[in-house]
Amino acid sequence: TIDQKRMAKAAFLTFFIDMFDVYLPITVLAPAMEYFLPKSLPVSEVSTIYFLIFAATLIGRPVGAFLFGHYSDIIGRKKMGLVSIGGFSVVTLLLIFIPGFQTLGYVTVALFILLRFIDGIFLGGGYTSIVPLAIENAPKEKRGLWGGIIGSGYPVAFVLISIITLLALKIFPREQYQLYGWRIIFVVGVILGLSIVYYIHKLVPESKIWLKTAQKTKAPLKELFSGKNFINLLQVLLLMLGLWFQIMVVAGTMSIVFIKQLHISASLTTTVTLISYLFLIGGYISAGWISQKIGRKTAFIILGLLIGFLTSLLYYLLVAGMYRNTFILFLFSIIIVTVAGMAWGIVPSYINERFHTSVRASAYGIGYTLSILIASFYSFYMLALKAFVPYKYTQIVLLVLAGILVVIGAILGPETKEVNMEI
Repeated sequence: TIDQKRMAKAAFLTFFIDMFDVYLPITVLAPAMEYFLPKSLPVSEVSTIYFLIFAATLIGRPVGAFLFGHYSDIIGRKKMGLVSIGGFSVVTLLLIFIPGFQTLGYVTVALFILLRFIDGIFLGGGYTSIVPLAIENAPKEKRGLWGGIIGSGYPVAFVLISIITLLALKIFPREQYQLYGWRIIFVVGVILGLSIVYYIHKLVPESKIWLKTAQKTKAPLKELFSGKNFINLLQVLLLMLGLWFQIMVVAGTMSIVFIKQLHISASLTTTVTLISYLFLIGGYISAGWISQKIGRKTAFIILGLLIGFLTSLLYYLLVAGMYRNTFILFLFSIIIVTVAGMAWGIVPSYINERFHTSVRASAYGIGYTLSILIASFYSFYMLALKAFVPYKYTQIVLLVLAGILVVIGAILGPETKEVNMEI
């Protein structure tokens, strides 16, 4: 129906703006880190601060999932979606006015991390409310595919950021980009966020499935953290811990590895990232479609094995500089990003199918994000692993661990593609 399509479009746009905002620091700030930090810092410390800026938003997301998920189950998916998307649009606007290191020193870094944390709280509410709205109202025979399409908002956002950053690097000289070029890209994020708020407010209805059961919902969080729901949540969190380690390693470290370790130019780094994530869009949609054919559980197990073995090997070869030319660099990057990231295309449908309507928003938000509290400190795990392996290879260890956790998490859970979402 038209309403179902609008819900799906809203969920896609929510994922899109969520990931656009989350990964602004990854692509946009990488070429401008000298504006925020002294030039004399060693690579390991620059990388750690860079990762902290990225992780701050991710740590705030579980807080938002608890808060907005609770109220999404009680007063409605749509209302909480509007508040959360509007909230992180405003916080992103505030980030534009932060001065550089020469003005405030390390206070600049502290302010940026604090605002990114608050940003993460609002971000945690966006997908917690709007994605369950779309998935629980989707046709059962298309939930896997729709989940993949909705999830593909993430690589689409990454592609758009990469294109904008690439253009900005071409247009602005290095000093001008570090001073105000990155701010222009943040403004684009604000405009996109407010546009999505308008779309949801005007065209997207409240979930019919939720409206049928809303009167039965009294304490969704208490219900979620008890009995069978809690056991289901633990299984989902284990699987998601593997996926979050995967995304931290691939999305969180690849740009800095290219620029700081392999000494590849910012423009080429952005181009490689852009091409890789174009392929990942198809990977998300394909994974969702495949999971509808062979089952979510089987698809997760296969992709977990590929993360732990194939992508880990290729990332090792990449970090070691064992590529002969730019074509091989592109090829390795495309395979790593696409194969490692495909499993995320199954997540929107899978987690929502694991829980009944009265706790679905809370369960989806918390199940999707809570594992971040462990995975987001990956930069510190990398520093600790430096005692055993060279620092540049530490992310490979985490990528192998990611694949193992995905496989175990999937094995412990049931198949869900035939679940009745009205229960």
